[in-house]
Amino acid sequence: MKRFTLGFIIGGVICSALTGFAVEYAVTANPFPIRVDGAEKSIEGYNINDSSYFKLRDVADAVGGFTVGFANNTITISTQAAPPELADTDEPITIHEGEVSQRRFAREGDTVIKADGTAVVLAVGPHGILGEGQGVAPDLGLETPTGFNKRVEAYKVFSGTTDFKDSTGKSVVNAHYYVNKVTGEGHWSAEWMAMTSEPATDGAFNYQLSEDRNWIWMDSEWIQMYVQDPTEAELQAIRDANGLD
Repeated sequence: MKRFTLGFIIGGVICSALTGFAVEYAVTANPFPIRVDGAEKSIEGYNINDSSYFKLRDVADAVGGFTVGFANNTITISTQAAPPELADTDEPITIHEGEVSQRRFAREGDTVIKADGTAVVLAVGPHGILGEGQGVAPDLGLETPTGFNKRVEAYKVFSGTTDFKDSTGKSVVNAHYYVNKVTGEGHWSAEWMAMTSEPATDGAFNYQLSEDRNWIWMDSEWIQMYVQDPTEAELQAIRDANGLD
């Protein structure tokens, strides 16, 4: 402590000589205990002229809620929480559908919790597509390592040397994620193309769905249901026309 006090006083004397007036400091170690939410913390501090001083980084470590850094001759303070680690485990994980999160992409055997609380264990369908016909959108709301996310649209990306592939085995970069508004099922664009083909027969009336419910007949043409953004009234008309709940 004496070494610090001496250095501090010498600094004060030098400063006084340069500025032309004397400044006297009384420097001691902080004599008071420190408690954070009732828990005592050991933080090095100083009492200077009856005021307590602590290092920013020590306070950040003890209290939390912000981080301190130094770069380009600038002290930086950030109140942004560090993003959670991506789940890279090979063990099955639980995914809350549509909830923005940082995690690995869905795999067979993972459990998806739908908005109504229904639990669905992901399986590979007849076209080799994960979650095919299960009415779930497990990657909806996924936040990639780049921090990008949207409510209905997401992206698979290359991250370093990690090669992300869809269920067809195709490498995917900036691939759109689409959700069928009627069935609630979601897939990456390449997956939709692999499992969906345009109906061979014409529809009989507007709002008629194809057998796989991925196409809707509108004004003499089939339109892919999953790329549309119908209003709730239009969705109800589709449900009514096709005897859906």
